[in-house]
Amino acid sequence: MGDLKALSEEMAKLQKQINTLFRISDYPDCDDMSGLSDYKQIKTADQRQQLEEYRDILYRLIDIKRILDYYDYPVGRTGTLHLNSQGRYETESGYYYTSGSAIEFLRTEEVWNYDSDKWEDAEIWTTSRVESKNGKYYIVGYPDLDMAGLKVRIRR
Repeated sequence: MGDLKALSEEMAKLQKQINTLFRISDYPDCDDMSGLSDYKQIKTADQRQQLEEYRDILYRLIDIKRILDYYDYPVGRTGTLHLNSQGRYETESGYYYTSGSAIEFLRTEEVWNYDSDKWEDAEIWTTSRVESKNGKYYIVGYPDLDMAGLKVRIRR
């Protein structure tokens, strides 16, 4: 059985492997797979099936790559949200959120503490996005979470 450090190391290897797959296939630049050097020689039904399946796999790997790449960006700023005069949530430094904005925020969740054998509140940095409904902003997956006073951090 591994640990978080070993898992992180394997995720870094996976990230490199995905980059290699994209380089070899020229995906997503050539999302029809025409970037392959032997693309014009692909003639059989089996080869075409394989090509389509690989294209579908590469398409799914885009999201995985995006997530893995995200954690390579350093945390640039940390702040607390407040509602500004335009009705948007923003940090003290002026970084604001609107519909579709990615957000990384600190939330509290009850987790089991194996040392004390009881439930306790633990902080967890979480990524999501901001949306609005009926003129009110919310975080996707956490619609009841009050954004005012929420601690956020900005990467890049």
